[in-house]
Amino acid sequence: MNITVLELSEDKVKITLIGQGHTFMNALISEIQKDPTVDVANYVIEFQFSDPVLTVTTHEKKDPVAPILAACNRIAASCDELLNNIAAIKK
Repeated sequence: MNITVLELSEDKVKITLIGQGHTFMNALISEIQKDPTVDVANYVIEFQFSDPVLTVTTHEKKDPVAPILAACNRIAASCDELLNNIAAIKK
């Protein structure tokens, strides 16, 4: 997945996630919002076929990239668990 960093400061990051849509972005936002350091986590898809822009801001100037990484790791772990359960069915 390619990303473009549009803005990065102590407590705010704004990135474009190229090629992603509402399905992935909703899952990502849901996971990011579980982090207590996050103030705002949202995304905007300006036009039907444009790439989403993710914005995350944090409280007390915490690293805004850390909640994104943690959320991605949780999503990946859930996908790995699902793949393992499906593989077990085939055996």
